[in-house]
Amino acid sequence: MAETISGIVAAAAIIILAQVLSRFFTIKLFATTVLVAIAFIYVGFSLKGNPVSSIILESGIAILLFFLAIIGYTVNESLIAYGIILHGIWDICHHNGVLINTDIPVYWPTFCFTIDIIDGLYFLIILALKF
Repeated sequence: MAETISGIVAAAAIIILAQVLSRFFTIKLFATTVLVAIAFIYVGFSLKGNPVSSIILESGIAILLFFLAIIGYTVNESLIAYGIILHGIWDICHHNGVLINTDIPVYWPTFCFTIDIIDGLYFLIILALKF
């Protein structure tokens, strides 16, 4: 429960930061930066005592999300928001090591899932309305 509440607070902080920084950068650029940053979080986790197969898997997904961010920025900005939501689904795949067994902090999948879904939906709405 604490990870969900913390995720909601962090998601709200990201939304507020996006609005404040929209005076200097577009929301599209901010959302793209968020997606690129979150794409590589699990690569960092995988480098800590996990087998090479975990590093390869996490790196492959990170690169996929990175290219989704670039394509979203240049072709269809909705892909950026969908990429953030997709990362939330990737978080759940790590929950309790059920589908993906990369060694990560036990609280992380729920915390990150909450942020990704809230912010992904926020960016999907904002980018669709062209704010």
